[in-house]
Amino acid sequence: MEFIDYQLENREQFWEELDGILTQQIHSASLIEAAVRTFLRFVGKHMDQFLAADEDLAQCGLRFIGSPVFVKHRGQVRRRLITKMVGGECDARTLLMIGVVLLLDGRQHVDTFEMMEEESACRLMVDVLWRTRETDPRLHSIMLELVYELCRVQRLQRADLEAISTDFIEFLFQTIERNDDYERDPYSYGLIRVLLVLNEQYMLSGQGSGHDRIRVRIPNKVVGTLRLRGGHYRAFGSNIIILLNREREVCVQLLILKMLYQLFTTPETYEYFYTNDLRVLIDVFVRELHDLSDEAETLKHTYLRVFYPLLAHTQLRHSHYKQYELVKLFRQLEGRGRSQHFRPVSETTARLVTRCMHVPWLQAAAARSELPSPDLLAPDMALANTSTLSLPSSATVTENLTGASRTVPVKTLTTTLPEVDTLPNGNGVELISA
Repeated sequence: MEFIDYQLENREQFWEELDGILTQQIHSASLIEAAVRTFLRFVGKHMDQFLAADEDLAQCGLRFIGSPVFVKHRGQVRRRLITKMVGGECDARTLLMIGVVLLLDGRQHVDTFEMMEEESACRLMVDVLWRTRETDPRLHSIMLELVYELCRVQRLQRADLEAISTDFIEFLFQTIERNDDYERDPYSYGLIRVLLVLNEQYMLSGQGSGHDRIRVRIPNKVVGTLRLRGGHYRAFGSNIIILLNREREVCVQLLILKMLYQLFTTPETYEYFYTNDLRVLIDVFVRELHDLSDEAETLKHTYLRVFYPLLAHTQLRHSHYKQYELVKLFRQLEGRGRSQHFRPVSETTARLVTRCMHVPWLQAAAARSELPSPDLLAPDMALANTSTLSLPSSATVTENLTGASRTVPVKTLTTTLPEVDTLPNGNGVELISA
C-alpha cells in the first residue's frame, strides 16, 4: 500500500481517495506501517489545498481514528505515530497531522497520553512550541493543546520538567501580556492553561511514586518567574481571576485555585495582584462558597484553603474589604443557624473556616458579631500536595478543533497522596490518600 503521487481536482476527490486509503484490509505489521505512511504522505501533499480550514483538518483526523486501520490496530498505530513524532523525522505538515490525530484520540482515550509520556513526547512538543512561536501558528496551537492535555492527565518525569526552560516560561507570560484579552483570543486562553498545568506539575515534583519519578522537588519556574518579574506580567493575574469568575469546568477551577495558593503563600508574590482584582476575587469566592452544594464539599474545601492566605497575606489585610459579609459567610459555613434537616458540617470544613476566622482583621468584626475568636491552626499543606491528574468517568470530547462535542467514557488515573485530607483532582473526582 504505497502512495501514488497524482493531482486531485476537487475536495470530493480528496475525501474519496482518503477513504480508500483508510479502508484497506490490514493483515500484517508491515501493512500497518505502510498504511500509516501512506496516510501521512497523502495528507501532507494535499494539506494546503484541501485542509486549510481547521474544521477540515479535524475532520481528517476523526476519519483516521474512526477507520479500520486505526480501530483494529489502535495500539500499534498510536505507537508508530508517537515514535515518528519524537524521532525528529517529520516535516511540519506531518507533525501537524500527527498532532491532530493524537489530540483527538487522547481526548477520548487516556491511553494515548500515557503512551506519549512513556516516549517523552512532552520534551519534543515544548521544543516545537518554542521553535514555531513566530513561524507556524497552526502547528504551534496544536502543540499547545497537546502539552496541556498531556500534563493534565499525566505526571511528567524529571527530564520532561527540566527540559522546560525559564525562557520558555517567560515567552508564555510575555505573549499573554501582549494580548491580554483572552476572551476574544483562544490562543491566550491556551497559554494561560499551559502555565496553570505546569504549575501543577511543579507542585507534584517532590512526590515520588516510582523508581523513575521525581523525588527532589524541582524549583517552580512558573512561580519563580512571577517572584522575580511579576510586575511585568500582570495580565496573567488579571486573566486567571476573570477566568475563575466564569469557568464552570472543575478541572480549570482547581488549577487556578492551586496557582492562587502558590502565589498567596510565597512572600515575594503576596502582592502580585492589583487590589481591585483581589476585591473581585473575594466576590467570586463568596459567591462560589454560597452556591456550592454539600455534594461539592471537596471543591468548597479547596476554596477555603486558598481563602486564608488570600485574606492574611495580600494587601487586603490593610483594606478590610467586606469584612462583615465575610464573617456572615463563615458563620453560615460553620453551620450556625443551619436547619437540622441538613447534614452536619464536616470537621474539615469547620477547621478551615476556623483558620479563616483567625485572620486578625476579621477578629474585631467577628467579636462584634458575637463570634468566638478561634485558636490558630497549623498551616494547611493539603492543597500543595494533591494532584489534579486524572479523568472523570465521563468527559466532554471535542469532535473538531473548535466545534461541537459529545460525551464518551474514559478511564480514571489514580494518584496516591500522602495527606490525610482528600481533595478533588483536576476534573472533580476525589483522590483518596494513602
